Amino acid sequence: MDSLFDKFNDDEEQVKFGSDMRNYELYVIIPYIVPILFWLPFAIDKNSDFCKFHSNQSLCWLILFSILEAISGILLMLDPPFNFVGTLLNLFTIALIAFLVIGAWKGYALKIPVIGNLLKPFK
Repeated sequence: MDSLFDKFNDDEEQVKFGSDMRNYELYVIIPYIVPILFWLPFAIDKNSDFCKFHSNQSLCWLILFSILEAISGILLMLDPPFNFVGTLLNLFTIALIAFLVIGAWKGYALKIPVIGNLLKPFK
């Protein structure tokens, strides 16, 4: 499973993480589970590169999560086979949440593809 994390890991960012990351691992996984709390890690420690990185990625996750849930909601209202695709999209979202949570817990700098490089308001 670590090889999968390595594919999405940003080694340049991970090198910046200090030894403080173990103090904040709970605070960085909460926003992946409850995306509206994307600001939480930054509010906990504004000087931690670990917290800033995960706040930025959590904001990207909020945007991606909103898009996935909107598409899924529309598909679930339609007749088969579209509602089946909506269910699969929900299962994919749950798997993605688990992937992001485990990666953050292990201290990886997982970037969300495409939009992960676009938004960096927490500096």
